[in-house]
Amino acid sequence: MTNLDFIINPHPDAVQMIGLVGERFNASIVNRLHHQEPDHLVWAFHDHCPVGFMLPSRPRAEIRGDWSGEFIGTWLDAAVLSAWNTSDVKLKAKIDGMVTDWLSTQQTDGYLGTFDEKDRWESWDVWVQAHDMIGLLSYYHYTGDKSILNAIIRIADRVLQDFGPGKRHLFETGPHGGMASSAFLEPLLWLFTETGEARYLEFGRWLVDEDWEAPGGPAIISSLMSGRGVARTANAKGFEMLSNFAGLVELYRVTGEKRYIEPVLIAWEDIVQHQLYITGSASTGEFFQPDFVLRNDGVNKLGETCVSMGWLYLNLKLGRLFGEARFFDMAEQTLYNHLLSAQSPDGRGWAYYVGLRDSKRYRWHTDPECCPSRGVRALAHIPQHVYGLTENGLMVNLYEPSQAGLELLDGVKVNIATESNYPFDENVKVKIDPDIPIEFTLMLRLPGWCRSWDLSLNNRHLQLEPDEKGYLMIKQCWSQGDFIELRFKMPPCFVFDKLGNVGRAAVVRGPLVYAADAAYLPDRRTLDDVFLILDQPDSSREVRVAEDSNHTVHLFAKAIVPVPGTGAGWWREAERYHEFAANHRDELVEEIELVPFFEAGNRDSSNFREGIWPNDEAVRKITYQVWLPYYS
Repeated sequence: MTNLDFIINPHPDAVQMIGLVGERFNASIVNRLHHQEPDHLVWAFHDHCPVGFMLPSRPRAEIRGDWSGEFIGTWLDAAVLSAWNTSDVKLKAKIDGMVTDWLSTQQTDGYLGTFDEKDRWESWDVWVQAHDMIGLLSYYHYTGDKSILNAIIRIADRVLQDFGPGKRHLFETGPHGGMASSAFLEPLLWLFTETGEARYLEFGRWLVDEDWEAPGGPAIISSLMSGRGVARTANAKGFEMLSNFAGLVELYRVTGEKRYIEPVLIAWEDIVQHQLYITGSASTGEFFQPDFVLRNDGVNKLGETCVSMGWLYLNLKLGRLFGEARFFDMAEQTLYNHLLSAQSPDGRGWAYYVGLRDSKRYRWHTDPECCPSRGVRALAHIPQHVYGLTENGLMVNLYEPSQAGLELLDGVKVNIATESNYPFDENVKVKIDPDIPIEFTLMLRLPGWCRSWDLSLNNRHLQLEPDEKGYLMIKQCWSQGDFIELRFKMPPCFVFDKLGNVGRAAVVRGPLVYAADAAYLPDRRTLDDVFLILDQPDSSREVRVAEDSNHTVHLFAKAIVPVPGTGAGWWREAERYHEFAANHRDELVEEIELVPFFEAGNRDSSNFREGIWPNDEAVRKITYQVWLPYYS
């Protein structure tokens, strides 16, 4: 058994986030995790449900699918990490009660699922077992309770009893070409790491090497290695495929065999180059699409929150494995844009889909729990990745305002604090306070979006270039009171798309994508009445940056905004933008306010609804858009 991690994560309670993400993290605990109804997650294990559970006569009218058993495992992982981070006794008590009730349904043969014995191993059953193990392993690490580990072993062994070499194929048991059932790989390899039991590693190898490549299997590795890309692998289902990539990362971690990580890195490049929205998510209707098919309108069911979580999670795993800035760049892009956009500002509701031209549809429950629980889980994992420990020192991977008490690998304790208003402010200060003077290397991620920066140590300017992994490296003997000051210059920039948004531009600043919001437009104007003026050599210099009362930065850009009632609606035909602009530029120029994508549309009073809503709820109006037409 090997461990190839470049970064060792701190314990879940070591890092406290106190900025934007910290506020959303805490709101998630107070307004969602604490309010979760236990019965909503556990009932299916008590009552069981039939295969193909989409019928009007279903036992619970509010629950729509026979995948309901997945929700408690996802919720449990999020709740455990959140309670652990905050020492939340009340949440811990809620977790304990739910786990006790849940495990009371485990059968004598080890099965912990939602189907009667005659219906086992169909539909989402193995998928449910995988999520059982994800949540319970997190709970075991939190409590150290050996009875929990024993329950996990029994779950795994019950699956291995029926599947594996010389037995049934796993891919035959679940949806999406077997990719759903294959989510079992990642937690099974965690269990191998925990126990050292060779049968778990052997099963993992069999699953990837033989089961996937058997006739009818998902053929994930051979498909990617032959250049087919994620859109032509299996049935292109986004989150399930990302879950399988996470399992491959674990298989590489414990074997060191490059053949398991190479297809993941090929898929990563493919997603970055062909599948990724500017806001850091992917998918239309939950599936990867042909290259560069990146629609804007929310009616197409864009950017499923599960996919946002899966992409962020995979990048955190790859960042931990390789210690490369590019993976944390991707995680940051998703975190500050698409993930926070899917969460209501109060932390209570989540949107299932978020388009780039859309309205927000925050719901307490959404079909009913996969996207909300995964969104909460993504946030719960962030504190452990802000900083990282290595054999040479420590890393700063995310510049979220935070403070941490860390222990270097040689046992010396170091307090570290990041003071900033990141991602809104250019200036970041990192304070280092070791218990004793000690030499180590401090590694500071240079964000991929940053083209110009200043760096100083104890008020002394440093001229450094990033290393091959994308980090600024400072090796010295550190003492109490040492501090680093960084200035990541954040000029507003226009991004031009030569493919699906020809004649349109997006506005970005630092890691944030901005959008036009109907609530901020001049009176009686609509989003279709606005197009930007980009007629200077560097029009981005004319974009005004302003901080609001919440310390959030908005941008103000010049635009042509037709006055209602002037009969100017004909200009909206794309080929007539420039004709209209040339004739009306001087009389119709106004300054429009742009807001961060995560904030866009949030002034709409119809955003939030109580109750359970289907994920295909209609888009009734458009309240914001990212890609704006422009006059050049």
